[in-house]
Amino acid sequence: MRWCLALGAAFFAALAFGDAALAETRVALVIGNSAYRSVPALPNPRRDAGRVAASLGSAGFQSVTVVDDASRADLITALNRFSDAAERADWAIVYYAGHGIEIGGANYLIPVDARLKSDRDITDEAISLDRVLESIEPAHKLRVVVLDACRDNPFAGAMRRTIATRSVGRGLAQVEPEGGTLVAFAAKHGQTALDGDGANSPFAEALARRIVTPGVEINKLFRLVRDDVMAATGRRQEPFVYGSLPGEDFFFVGNSLATMPPVAGTDLPAKLPSTAPTPIPPVAQKLPQQVAALPPAQDLPPPLWQPQVEQRNGPVNAPLVGFSRSNAGWQATVSLPEPAISVSWRFGNEGDYRETGYLDVIDQRIGRRMPSSSIPLDPDTPAGTINLRYVDAAGVTVGPFPVPFDPRAELIRDQQKIIEMVGGSWLSFRDFNGVLLYYTALVSYRCAIKELRIGLDKAEPDRVIPLPPCDEANPFAIPGNFTPYLKAPPGTRSASARIVYRDGTLSPVKMFRR
Repeated sequence: MRWCLALGAAFFAALAFGDAALAETRVALVIGNSAYRSVPALPNPRRDAGRVAASLGSAGFQSVTVVDDASRADLITALNRFSDAAERADWAIVYYAGHGIEIGGANYLIPVDARLKSDRDITDEAISLDRVLESIEPAHKLRVVVLDACRDNPFAGAMRRTIATRSVGRGLAQVEPEGGTLVAFAAKHGQTALDGDGANSPFAEALARRIVTPGVEINKLFRLVRDDVMAATGRRQEPFVYGSLPGEDFFFVGNSLATMPPVAGTDLPAKLPSTAPTPIPPVAQKLPQQVAALPPAQDLPPPLWQPQVEQRNGPVNAPLVGFSRSNAGWQATVSLPEPAISVSWRFGNEGDYRETGYLDVIDQRIGRRMPSSSIPLDPDTPAGTINLRYVDAAGVTVGPFPVPFDPRAELIRDQQKIIEMVGGSWLSFRDFNGVLLYYTALVSYRCAIKELRIGLDKAEPDRVIPLPPCDEANPFAIPGNFTPYLKAPPGTRSASARIVYRDGTLSPVKMFRR
C-alpha cells in the first residue's frame, strides 16, 4: 500500500483559468486497487487513480490524498482521516477504482486482501458504500463518491450463498443518497465496467479529461462523461449518477469569461476589457492561418479581439510559469499575458517544440479554442531549461522565453507554499487508545521542512519531532515504518507547532485545541 498526499496546483490553476478555486476548500480521497492477492490483479485502477488525482490537482483541489493497493485496514484508516478533512472542507470527493460488488442490495468496495468464501464474509472483509458516504458527510456544500468499480464479481466462483433471500448481483446496485450528495457509477445498475485497452479505463479517462474543462457545471460534466464513455465503448457501458444537488451551480474549474456580458455589433473591441500589454512589432514570422488541431481559418468566425500589431512599441511581458509536483509527476502551469491561439514548448535547446493542446472551450476574446495551460513533466525530469513560446491572436510567434527548472528547489518551494496554505491542518487530535496527536500532512510535505517543533499545552513549541528524510523520487509517500503521530498525556488540551523551513525562515506559532 502506498500513500501520497498532494495539494495540487491550486494557486496556478486559479491564475490560469481565472476562477475562484481558492475561495472554497476542496479535498479528495483517490483510491486505486490493482494488486489483489486472492484473485487476478486489475491492470488499470492504480493508473486510473493517478490520472484522476492529477486532474483534481490541476482543477485546484487543495488536498488530494492517493491510496494505492489498500487493505481493509488501510481503507478504514484512509476514510477516518478523510472524514476529519471533510469537516473543514466545502467539497469532499472520494474516487475509487478497483473491485466492487453488490450483495443483498448493498454495495461494497473490495480491499486487496479480501478473501470471500461466502456472502457472510462481506461485512468482515469489505467496506460498505455507506461507510464511504459517512466519510464525506461532514463537508459543508458538496459531497461526491465516484465508483469505477462495477466489474464482474471476481469471487463468484468461490462464494457460497448462505442466506436464501440474499442475492449476489452483477455490477453494483442503485442507491438513494441524501440531498447534496452525488454517487456516480462507471456503469449503471446491472452493467459491468470495462477496463479498456489503453492505459486507463474509458470512464477514468473521460472523467479526468472533463474535470479540467473550464466552465462546465458538475451535473453537465457527468452527462458529458456518460456520452464519452458510451461512444468509447460502443454503447456497451453507460455511467449513471444518483442523487441531487441544491440550486447552486458547482464547477470543478470555473470560467470567468462566462460571466462577461453578451455583446453585439461592430463596436465590440471598445466594450471588451483588454488583457493584452502595450502592442509591439512582430518578433518572428507569422504562422499560416491553419493551426494544428484547429479548423481552417475560413471556417471560424472572425476574432472578436484584434491586437493593433502595427502600434507595438514596448517589451514583451513574459508568461508566468509555476511548478507543482504530484505522485504522477511534475506539472508546469502557464499564465499568458495576452490571448493566444497556441502554446508550445521544448525541454532544452534541441528538438522540436510540442504544443500543449487545446481545451474544449472557446476563448470569447478571440473566438478560438483556448490552448491548454498545462505542461506535464515526468517525475524524474532533470534540472534544465524549458523554452516556451506562443502564437498571439494575430498569428505572430512570441518568444521563446527560457524558464529555468530546478526540481529540488521547485519541490521545496511548492511544498512550503502548500504548508502555509493549510496552516489550520498541521496537527489533529484523535482519541483512540489514549490521546493521539497526528501530524500526517506535515510528514507528506517534509521536503520543505528543516525542523518541526511541537509543544503540548504550551504556547511555545519545545519538542523537536523527527521526520523521515525527503524522498525526491516519491516525495509525498509516508514510509510504512514511520508513525505520523505522538501519544499525548490523557489531560492534554492543546498543542502548538512551529516549522523551521529549509531556507532557515520560521513559521508563526500555530495553536491547535483538542
